[in-house]
Amino acid sequence: MYRAVIVDDEPFMLEGMRIMVGWQRCGFTLCGEATSAQEALRLVDTLQPHLLITDVRMPGMLGTDLASIVNRYHPGVIILFFSGHRDFAYAQSAIRSHAFGYLVKPIDPDEVEATLARVKAELDARSTREQTGEKAPILRDQVLRRIALGDDSPESLLRTGVLMELGRNDPCYCAVLAREHGSVPENAKLVLSASGALPFQLSPGQYGLGFRQMERNLPLLEHLWAALADTASLTLSVGGVHRGPQGFGRSLREALDAQGALFEKTGSLRVYKPVDAPTAAWLSQVRLAALREALADENPEALEAQLVSLRQSAAQTQPSLFTLRYMAATLDAILPMAVVDKQNSRFCALWQQETMEPQAWLDAFCSQLRGMRSAVKLETGEGWPAAVQATVAAIRTRYAEVLSMNGIAEEQHMNPAYLGQLMRRHTGVTFHRRLLATRIEHACLLLRQTARPVGEIAMEVGFRDVDYFSQQFRSLMGMSPVAYRGAETAREDAHATHQ
Repeated sequence: MYRAVIVDDEPFMLEGMRIMVGWQRCGFTLCGEATSAQEALRLVDTLQPHLLITDVRMPGMLGTDLASIVNRYHPGVIILFFSGHRDFAYAQSAIRSHAFGYLVKPIDPDEVEATLARVKAELDARSTREQTGEKAPILRDQVLRRIALGDDSPESLLRTGVLMELGRNDPCYCAVLAREHGSVPENAKLVLSASGALPFQLSPGQYGLGFRQMERNLPLLEHLWAALADTASLTLSVGGVHRGPQGFGRSLREALDAQGALFEKTGSLRVYKPVDAPTAAWLSQVRLAALREALADENPEALEAQLVSLRQSAAQTQPSLFTLRYMAATLDAILPMAVVDKQNSRFCALWQQETMEPQAWLDAFCSQLRGMRSAVKLETGEGWPAAVQATVAAIRTRYAEVLSMNGIAEEQHMNPAYLGQLMRRHTGVTFHRRLLATRIEHACLLLRQTARPVGEIAMEVGFRDVDYFSQQFRSLMGMSPVAYRGAETAREDAHATHQ
């Protein structure tokens, strides 16, 4: 029997799952139940389950963040999400958190048992692979996931060199195949494996390829890409060529950054592109801080004046689409956190846009800014209940502490669920999402203004795990902390030259 743990802050849901689902008939033992993410972590550490089923939204910590931590420390645990929210954003967030499946409340026992059958088949297949000695791919996946998150420790680099058969000066580069929703299809993996690269799985929706070559063979990747089915839901990104295990990690992270904001389109591929001199010069020329202030100005003419200035600068400079996309990512980083739920950023689509003409892109950008004026005013807090204002103030001033909705609610003598509803209704985002975004906002400031190590900055802004920090940073900003710092350095250099 495989072991399962379920998590939901509603006791009646736990009871329903326990009674309505034929666990033993499906090959599982329900060995633990939890009503909070913190309690679930203790159960996972203690019971070592094969399967974790968790609600997406819970007070104190989102189920998706619980999944990220479990994936980090217990990568073999299969995770299922269920939620009463049919909104696509929750399903998308669950998929990004390496979920095996997503179930919608009210729970349908037949649907649950059908999903459990798929989970059992996957666990049976893993067991067979282990018994037949196929442990190297599993170990390689685990090691390279850590490398992807920024772990360049001597131990990880040594293991990467052995597993990828890389010497200190051997040239290499990486490609990443990603599916926006769901797992990468098996047929796509087989097609890309024909490239002669060493394959590895970063998550169900991300599949990596490691090449030991002096030059990137983009025509080959283009040819393989053309052989894939359903390419509309897939992206293939490529990092640069570097040397040795450390260079492998760099190329892998570049390929992942190319899944976000740092890429230029080459045929059907996304090829990693760092912030170049023209982009840095453009960011030094445009006044993004003034745009941010104009968005909050009650007078609509303030924003219009900034947009006119932006268009005039664009007419003179003729920025590339990459430069404009990176501008959107940079503005997104400095917007008030109550305005934009970064997981569903208003500008995220513009980061990813790869086919529009620059002028059409600029039109869409200006249109979105005009539509955001009323939302930005919410950041002032006018009209918010006192409890919401106090909660926002606590996040703003105590973001580096261990904060939870339960703790803040207890300080205010309120019900956590009710306070959470007030936060979402008046600020537009959940308590946890605002806390996370505030921490990332301050991390961006430290990355721009200091040379402190990334791990130290992670601790400074309230993260206790640098890998988890790197994962969340890339998810919200479209690039890794190292890439963000490098881009900001290039911008400052260009500004100094311009002066």
